[in-house]
Amino acid sequence: HPPRAPPAAGAPAVLASLVCRIDRQGRRVNGPRPRVLLPGGAAVVQLQLSRAVCVELYAACRPMGRVVLREGGKTLAAGTITAVLA
Repeated sequence: HPPRAPPAAGAPAVLASLVCRIDRQGRRVNGPRPRVLLPGGAAVVQLQLSRAVCVELYAACRPMGRVVLREGGKTLAAGTITAVLA
């Protein structure tokens, strides 16, 4: 059987910063740090969680390395975990 997706953690998160924009191939786009991200855009971001959540890097464990940001039943963003900062 394929690995199952982990259950939803449900931890409130705050977007701490937009680090940089990336293109569809995942390469960083040169330029100033973005202030906003348009619909359909992609970026490297830092999230600050309100409590500890069990996660892994996407490269180490694909199911545990995914993240989805939702508000009021609406998906705002989806992505993968590339680094965990203490």
